[in-house]
Amino acid sequence: MSGTLEWGGPLRRRRWPQRLLLLLLAASVMAAVLAWRYTLVELTGFRFSGAAISDGRGVFGLADYRVKHQAQVIAGIGNDLSGITHDADNDRLLAITNAGPVQVLALDRQGRLLGLYPLIGFEDPEDLAWLGDGLLLIVEERVQRLNVVRLPAHPAPIRRDQARQLTLGLALSDDNKGFEGAAYDHRRDLLYVVKERDAQQLYRISGLRPTLAGNLQLDIRDLSDWVDAAGVSKDLSAITVEPDSGHLLLLSDESQVLFELGSDGALLDCRSLRAGGGLDADIPQPEGVVLDSRGELFVVSEPNLFYRFVR
Repeated sequence: MSGTLEWGGPLRRRRWPQRLLLLLLAASVMAAVLAWRYTLVELTGFRFSGAAISDGRGVFGLADYRVKHQAQVIAGIGNDLSGITHDADNDRLLAITNAGPVQVLALDRQGRLLGLYPLIGFEDPEDLAWLGDGLLLIVEERVQRLNVVRLPAHPAPIRRDQARQLTLGLALSDDNKGFEGAAYDHRRDLLYVVKERDAQQLYRISGLRPTLAGNLQLDIRDLSDWVDAAGVSKDLSAITVEPDSGHLLLLSDESQVLFELGSDGALLDCRSLRAGGGLDADIPQPEGVVLDSRGELFVVSEPNLFYRFVR
């Protein structure tokens, strides 16, 4: 009996350190998971309570994009590269600066400068959207004004006093947190406009085409609840549209993410713009994004950096 007791006693004494080790290991894993979640929230602005991605319905395929050009400096344009769009009529890119001096830039797919269009009389131009048929929409942030101009056939000044204008004085901000981005859905005649923050807002304007033709048919809808429900961004910097589906791709500077919303506002996909996944370093201040007719993605970042993503 003494032998049995002696054998059982040491066995029980040896099990306790193993159990303690397992408990400590489990606690360490849980702490690591919580730390990872906290870090992800800090880095991207994700709020886990609302960031539920609907699988299988995204059309952009953000994970499939690889970086073709990154952190390419566009020389001689000042230090506030702020937005980008695709001129489908001429198969080129158009970008905009909002300081030193303000101008529209024509670029090729490699980010090489093709021409300059000085902007005359514009107040804080922040983004632009190609409307087709030679028409360009220019967004003025602080005053939340949308200007439709005809782009000159050759590089030349563009004057605001010659533009058709629509001002949306909705939730005006005194600290330069107004309209940050715009994108036009050509197939459905839908113009999307995003307000930066405090609060983040998404507007959809229909009837632009007939209105420009002289038949006033504007309908403005507030879709900000789509952004709130997605719960992945701290601010909104830019937006682009996938033409077949009408899905939206939104860019957040502070959260440094691209995220896709479906035609019903559901969150469908998300991709970080931080180092990794082909990026050598974080995109420092992403301010503009556009999907072109070939399905390539372009991002511009202040002060004057150009990025190209291809599949």
